[in-house]
Amino acid sequence: MTRILLLTGHPRAASLCAGLAERYAAGARAAGHEVRLRSLAEIPADLAVPDYQGAACLLPAWVTDLQADLTWCEHWVIVAPMWWGGLPAGLEAIFDRVLLPGFAFRYHREGMGWDRLLAGRSARVILTMDTPPFVLRWLWGRPILRRLKTQVLGFCGVTPVRFTTLGVVRKSTPEKRAAWLAEAEALGRAGA
Repeated sequence: MTRILLLTGHPRAASLCAGLAERYAAGARAAGHEVRLRSLAEIPADLAVPDYQGAACLLPAWVTDLQADLTWCEHWVIVAPMWWGGLPAGLEAIFDRVLLPGFAFRYHREGMGWDRLLAGRSARVILTMDTPPFVLRWLWGRPILRRLKTQVLGFCGVTPVRFTTLGVVRKSTPEKRAAWLAEAEALGRAGA
């Protein structure tokens, strides 16, 4: 079975993203996967610029806890809303503060290369949005998905990265939301 880190990237504890994460976790646990559930609403993330000085850097406990969870996991699931074409600032702060040089990647001394220190992990991003998924794909070219796949997760070695895009949330019916919750649970059962 798979060790799954599930990160809810919505700043509110009660949200569709939280519901999706809970259903994913329920499905995963029912299938025998190990799950650690973390929520942006409970993480005291700040927007301070991280200190990239390696060992001289004293990291807050929430950063080292998330790094331990990432070291432990085989599959990382992020459930988040798309706001203004991007992610909530708190989730971006988590990437800035947790995916540090020496933990998530290491630049080579010579040349332009780097080591991807989170290799061996896969990811699923479940993204809620008020943009119709076909608009995100065909008119805008999926910029948020490309960025996460190549410049964030892929940069650190996480591959493959798969996406589930759910929208339009603000006009969704209770039946549509129930279908999305069931889809999240099925993904959890599959460990995908």
